[in-house]
Amino acid sequence: MRIRGYCCALMIALLVTGCGGVAPAPVINKSPNRVIPIETVVKPGQSIYTISWEYGLDYLAIAKWNGIKPPYRLSPGQKIQLRPGAVPTPAPAPSETVIVSKPLPPEPPAASAKPSQTPSAATIGASKAPAPAPSKTPLSAPTRWQWPAQGDLIAKFSRSSGVNGIRIAGQNGSPIQATAAGDVVYVGEGLRGYGKLIIVKHSDKYLSAYAHNRRILVAEGERIRAGQQIAEMGDSGADRTMLHFEIRVNGKPQDPLKFLRG
Repeated sequence: MRIRGYCCALMIALLVTGCGGVAPAPVINKSPNRVIPIETVVKPGQSIYTISWEYGLDYLAIAKWNGIKPPYRLSPGQKIQLRPGAVPTPAPAPSETVIVSKPLPPEPPAASAKPSQTPSAATIGASKAPAPAPSKTPLSAPTRWQWPAQGDLIAKFSRSSGVNGIRIAGQNGSPIQATAAGDVVYVGEGLRGYGKLIIVKHSDKYLSAYAHNRRILVAEGERIRAGQQIAEMGDSGADRTMLHFEIRVNGKPQDPLKFLRG
């Protein structure tokens, strides 16, 4: 009887060991001991935000090191320095072009004493000048952060395990909401292991990301409000339907549970 009981206990232990743990989603492992190269070459689909996200750097720092001005556009094949002190390659100076203005032909003599009704060149140019685009209100750091989705919390923040956020399981097509107001600065699949990804800028300091979406409902440059649906939950770039959510402060991953309200 003792032998039979021992065998049963051993079988149960083996079953528990074999079934324990769920394979993590293939999100990039960015451990604190990773090596950041001196420079990188921009690939199609990448942006300054995805590059900073991949290496855990502040996008403002990358822009400063490379002399990149807002709106921080990059081109495929462009070399980007990932260390301070690097001297960026200056852009070629535009060739000097001398523009000679051709004088306007003389006006024909007036048929009457009435003043000429022909508009001047300055008036024509002023009437065709495009109206300036309205500027957006500057963003401020969020004071409240909402949960981005409903579902079971299946993974918590762990730098040692390469989990730079939290993972929420749900149904395919479940709504994903913006955790705070901000500007959409990236939409695409240019970051390996994140699937269809959205990155939102809440201020110069705060960014958030929503990965593995099935369908994205916003566009780059769009100003969104807190609680607005921005995507549908999916399994793009993952082994199950879920949301991988991150918050970064000055480029550094933070535990989202310290920000999200209950």
